[in-house]
Amino acid sequence: MTNAPSRLALGLAERLGELTGKRVDIEVLLGHARRIDPGLVGDPEGSARFRAALEELLADGLVTFPAQGSRTGWDRRAVPAIPRWVMRNTPAPPARAKPRARVWPHALEEAGRLATREDEYMVLERIAAWLRDDPRPVEVPVQERSLELFGDEKALDRYAKTRLFASGALSLELLACYQPPLPFASQHIPGRGRTALLVVENLATYTSFITALRRLPERERPDLHIAWGHGREFNRSVRSVPLLVPAPARLYYFGDLDVAGIDTAVKAAAESAILGLPPLLPALGCYAFLLAGKDAWSGPDSSNSGSGAGRAALCAWFPERLRPAVRELLESRKRIPQERLGSHALHDDPGPLTSLAETS
Repeated sequence: MTNAPSRLALGLAERLGELTGKRVDIEVLLGHARRIDPGLVGDPEGSARFRAALEELLADGLVTFPAQGSRTGWDRRAVPAIPRWVMRNTPAPPARAKPRARVWPHALEEAGRLATREDEYMVLERIAAWLRDDPRPVEVPVQERSLELFGDEKALDRYAKTRLFASGALSLELLACYQPPLPFASQHIPGRGRTALLVVENLATYTSFITALRRLPERERPDLHIAWGHGREFNRSVRSVPLLVPAPARLYYFGDLDVAGIDTAVKAAAESAILGLPPLLPALGCYAFLLAGKDAWSGPDSSNSGSGAGRAALCAWFPERLRPAVRELLESRKRIPQERLGSHALHDDPGPLTSLAETS
């Protein structure tokens, strides 16, 4: 408002702020004016005082009057004339403050060029201070770094979805942190030869294999970690392999003979290579057992809807001697569940497991 606004004009301005429409009928403001100043009713100068309050609103840019020449916009019976309506003016947004010039550490220069919002500057300020105070940080889980930087262990999970991270300008590697690996259920059963890891896709097979291995004399069974891959979750939990003690020198996988099961193995094998782990190989004795009974044991594979090229890539994970049988199974869009190699079969012939022992 301009200097010394009248009480009536202040009240009308407050009422305008409560309204949502652009065009305001004058009766709405007049009714409110009479509540503020009941003396307007019956006062010969009432119209003049009301018009003067409207003029104050006009002078302060809060409203716009109808055009002077409008035939319908003015009530000219009143003296002075009163507009029949006014238009509320939306205040202009405050000018956006120009970002302050800032010299960022070299590691944050790209992110600094991208940042335009206060929340982004806040993130960069926290990271810059951390880089200054801890130039050689120890790598920790992302939740711990998030708590250190922002006082909130989940903050980095949120910021990782923003453009500073999506663009690659910021990364978990820069912050010396990582997503902790998803653990999988595993048990180490001592035996002969170098320690190996066998990951099985399904829980029933995990249970049956542990039972069968414990039944064998230690001199006959392989020194083996048995792990439950929990289906496709093994693509993530493979990162837990370096935590196993004793460290496995060989990695094997055994899952359903279908597109979904083999695809899980192929993707986990690729992740294993990225992590610098031993190659993830098919448990040949286990898969050979399934393939030996494929005609009687196979059924439709609902996960097999891809192209021949995709199936060929899956077959390539197997050694040459098993590929023709695997290819034939996949091309017929059939599958064999790994549970075919269960407790009864292993009781009769534990060979698929004992074949995993390597002494050299």
